[in-house]
Amino acid sequence: MNELADLIARAARAHGERPAVIGGDATLSFAAADGMSNRLASAMGLAKGERVAVLLPNSANYVVIDFALLKAGLIRVPVNTRLAAPEIEYILNNSGAALLFVGAEHVGAVAAMRPRLSALRHLVFVGDGAAPAGMTPLAEVLAAGRPEPFAVPAAGADGYMLGYTSGTTGRPKGALTTFGSRKAALLHMLANEVAIEPGDAMLHVASLSHGTGTKVLPHFAKGAVNVLLPRFTPEAFFAAIQRHRVTTTWMVPTMVAMLADAPLRARFDLTSLKTIMYAGAPMPEAVMRRALAAFGPVFIQIYGLNEATQPDLVMTKADHALDPQTGGVRYPNATGRRCIGVTVRLVDDAGRDVAVGEIGEIIIAGEHIMQGYWNDPEATAETLREGWCHTGDLAREDESGMIAIVDRKKEMIISGGYNVYPREVEDALYRLAAVGECAVVGLPDPLWGESVQAVVALKAGQAADADAITRHCAEWLANYKKPRGITFVAELPKTAFGKIDKKAVRAMLAAAPTELRGHNT
Repeated sequence: MNELADLIARAARAHGERPAVIGGDATLSFAAADGMSNRLASAMGLAKGERVAVLLPNSANYVVIDFALLKAGLIRVPVNTRLAAPEIEYILNNSGAALLFVGAEHVGAVAAMRPRLSALRHLVFVGDGAAPAGMTPLAEVLAAGRPEPFAVPAAGADGYMLGYTSGTTGRPKGALTTFGSRKAALLHMLANEVAIEPGDAMLHVASLSHGTGTKVLPHFAKGAVNVLLPRFTPEAFFAAIQRHRVTTTWMVPTMVAMLADAPLRARFDLTSLKTIMYAGAPMPEAVMRRALAAFGPVFIQIYGLNEATQPDLVMTKADHALDPQTGGVRYPNATGRRCIGVTVRLVDDAGRDVAVGEIGEIIIAGEHIMQGYWNDPEATAETLREGWCHTGDLAREDESGMIAIVDRKKEMIISGGYNVYPREVEDALYRLAAVGECAVVGLPDPLWGESVQAVVALKAGQAADADAITRHCAEWLANYKKPRGITFVAELPKTAFGKIDKKAVRAMLAAAPTELRGHNT
């Protein structure tokens, strides 16, 4: 039995030749996606449980490969195309990938690292033109397979995916998701996030190696179209919405901010768009106001992580609505309420539940939790304790059950004996109209232990100096929370997943001479 493979076959029988996957110039029907993935699954010739890496931009072929791997009982290792070559090499070696699907953009880098990839036995080229030496073209592998139904029995504890963390606090770790945990997360999504109808169209603008990739199978299974954007720009996003009558999409808050601030939005018909799901971080209140004004009440926030696949908390469209009495955001900087099928607690350092309104670490239990970190028993034991996944996220809960993440446990700043949560300072900075992006970190300080440091990127055409920002912060924050240094940059560094990279921000400030902190860089 392979229940995930059965979902694909059932959708193909129900929807046949209707368009199912649209990626660039390629459009696949439900039947074609099922048949092609059968061909590929039957032709790879790998043993159940082997790891297969996918280093590709969003495309119809990516979906075929994804479906083929689950049908063959192989463990998918999605690799973000924005990673640097050493990061890619580390993931391929750490996972022990036996096969790699690679696109034209990374052929040179993979060829250079190939002698150091001891476990890699097969390279499949996915792209136009002839395959480079030593690589087999995808078309050749497909031709060797058969389109009849193919599925290796897989369920429960059988490995499904190795999702690598972003590595912002050290080397990336591979969280092993099983078939059982993937099935549970899929059911959680259908029960908690969005009702999917056959007429819907889901636009994937973030990499399929990230959270949006978890939405492909449920949309396919429910008869909706998956539209794939190889590279995100506001114009490409708006054009895809209009062309394909997109109803649903998933992105990170930085993308939402870019779309809300894009003047060219008015040139496109976006009336089909019903739902924008976002994850990765809570939306700053100022950004949320602009986004609601631009798109209306279409937003759903999702909280989850590689170790406990989303959704764990969901903030609904109704939760995003403005308060009719105050005109403000009803739940500013909140994250969401507990999902059906998931158990969430907020605990102190001793593992005791904290009271309503107090700050505690989010811990999660459920069938969707990862099996552990790949080849890392020490990190697994630190994260998975007595059936609970310890997230490292600090949060508080109000009387209504709404949970708001305060910050990462490891990013909390202790300045002069006081706890300072960087996200609280960032929220205050975002209230200033000139601030486009910001990050707050702590740096060692001989007097205070740690000093609060802010790095700010202003919006195009806007101006603000450090004194103005300091005065602004004084209106919203206690004195000990105010940044002691403000550094202006053109753009903040991002991880491959589109999040602001606090590790890189901290390193940038630490490398700068003390007398230059607080200046433009």
